[in-house]
Formats: sequence, C-alpha cells, structure tokens
Amino acid sequence: MFLKKTTEPEPLQVAFRMMSFAGLHEPNSIWRYFFAISWLVGNNILPKALFGSGMEGFDSVARNLAELIFFGDVCIAVGIFVTRRRPFVRMVQLLKEIFERYKSRECVDEIHRFNRRMDRFAKGYIAYISLLVVLFLIPPISWTLYLAIFVSSDQRRHYVLLVEVQYYYLDIRQNIVHYLIYFAFCSTATMCSAYQTCMKAAIFLTSLQYGAKLFELLHMRINSLDMVKAGKERHEELRQIIELHKMTLRYTELLEETITFILINQILNCMAIWCLMMVYLSSNYGPNALNVMVLFLVLIVEMVVYCVNGTRLSENALKVSDAIYNYKWYQEPAAMQRDLRFMIQRAQKPCGVTAAKFYFVNIERLGIVVQASYSYYLILKNRF
Repeated sequence: MFLKKTTEPEPLQVAFRMMSFAGLHEPNSIWRYFFAISWLVGNNILPKALFGSGMEGFDSVARNLAELIFFGDVCIAVGIFVTRRRPFVRMVQLLKEIFERYKSRECVDEIHRFNRRMDRFAKGYIAYISLLVVLFLIPPISWTLYLAIFVSSDQRRHYVLLVEVQYYYLDIRQNIVHYLIYFAFCSTATMCSAYQTCMKAAIFLTSLQYGAKLFELLHMRINSLDMVKAGKERHEELRQIIELHKMTLRYTELLEETITFILINQILNCMAIWCLMMVYLSSNYGPNALNVMVLFLVLIVEMVVYCVNGTRLSENALKVSDAIYNYKWYQEPAAMQRDLRFMIQRAQKPCGVTAAKFYFVNIERLGIVVQASYSYYLILKNRF
C-alpha cells in the first residue's frame, strides 16, 4: 500500500501512508497501533524483562539487555511521536505552504525532483529493513530445523534463537514444538518492531532532509536576487525572501518540537546498545552472533543518517546567512534593512535539531557517541 508508485509524490507521502496503516492517522484506527505495541511488548520485551536470558554468563546478560533496550527504544520513540502528532501535522502543512511560494520553474522542478528523491529514499529504507528482517529470521529457523531433523538429540546443543530470552515457561532451546511456538510469536513481534523502525525513518529522517532542502531553496532564491529588476520588483522579492526565511525557521522549530525527545532517547539507547553488543560480539561467533550484528547494523545506519542530515541542515542554514550577508542589503530602504538585519542576526545563532533541546545532532556528536560507547565497552570487557 505505502509502496505504491505515484507520478508526483506529495511531501512525506510514504510516512502518512504508513501512519494510516498503523492506525496513527485516524482516531478510530488507533487500536491498530496499540495492538502492535502490545504484541511486541508481550512477545519480545516482557519475557526479557521478567525471565531474563535463561542462560548464565555476562555475555548472555549483555545480549539480553541490548535486545531489550533495542525493542524498547522503538516503542518509546513511536510512543513519543504519538504525543507529538499535532506539531508534526502543522509542520507538514507549513512545508506545503512554503513550497507553494516558490513559483519559478527552476525551484518548482527542484521541489518535484526532491519529492521523488524522498519517496525513493523512504521506500529504499523500507526495502533495506525488509532485507535485514529476512537475515534476522531465516538463518535461525533454517539452522534449527536442520539440527532437529538431521542431528540426534544427544549430539546437538541448543537451537538458535532469534533473541536471547527465556520465553515464559517453554523449553525453546531443546524442544522443537516449543521452539516453533516461540518462533511464530516472536517473529511476528519482530516484524511489528521492523515496521515501526521503517515508519520512524519515513517520518523523522525524511523530515530532516526536507528541513535542509528548505534552506537550500532559500539560498538559491537569494543568489538569484541580482537577476530581479531593481526597484519595486526587487523589494517585493526581498519581502518574500524574508517571509520564507521566517517560515523556514518555524519549520525547523516544529521539527525540533516533534523529534527532540526522540533524539535524546535514540542517542542514550545507542550508547548502551552499542556497548553491550560489542561485549557480546567480541567473544561470540556463528549463527547467534548474526542476529546481534543485524540489530547493530540497524542502529548504526539509523544514527549515521540522523547525524548526516542534521549536519546538512545546519550547513545549509549557514549558507543562507552567508548569502544574505554578502548581498548589498545596506543599499535597500531603512524598513527593508531592519528585516534583513534580523535575518543576519538570527543567522549568528546555530540552527539545527537538538536532542532534548541542548545536544546538537551532527557528525561531530556522532563521533563523541561512538567514542563513549567504545570506552564503556572497554570498561565492561576488563571488568567481566
């Protein structure tokens, strides 16, 4: 449904389709979201929290905690978004209003190209997560069926689990019937988590890229001022640029209002999960390690895309300030100079998205997060 091809996609079209399917677009469909969350909690999160990994050793505990935080992170992020839907809807409405104010053929074509690119990005991210889901589900069940059919019970050790867990009171490591019951429930819960991960990307990562694009379009319009005839036409163009700048800043504020607490949740959880997963992967190999690596890859790519686009948004905002500063604004009428000075003064403040309104999300901060995770990993590795 959300992968259906359209000739001219609307902004965040895939995101709204996924929200609609998940029950987040219409109030009378919200039960779908709560059902998916309940299924994920009941089959992945709750048994981990109540019964633990079911195995001894710090490696097993580390993997159990990492997976618990991973699945909890998805639930928390989407749960926060559910409470922030109003600023998100206002943000999308504002985005469409801004696009409507760009009338030149060059800008209109650029907007259409970017809409198509974001549509492909969202669908490509869904395809990427779908591939990882296949890698997450198929090897464990295939290897387990091989062990159950071709290896005698006294020669085999344990079946390969999707996640490290004691699944309630079932013997999922030795009993094939119990394992298949566990696999059926846990795999569908994992698909619920994967769907929400795709929805996060379609909403948050795409919105970040649209924010960067708005500053890029504004930069293009400022650079084309010299081609506008001096006098009344140029004054009107400057007035529209000033208005677009205010609207673009408002879009950034609404974007931050939507995702700021989601980002701090993401950063803190990434530090913990990366640290715990590195502890497990440093001493475990084979089929069990593959699933941990899949989850590790999901987090790495998602965090990198957040930080790359956060950096791009800040850099494009800085380009706008440079462009307006280099324009001969001092030759304009006094009233226009005041508005242009506001643009220059506002540009002195860093513009971007933050985690919890204080921690800017960019490539530099990603390096700090990775370094901190590795430091904690070394401490745990030496301690245990």
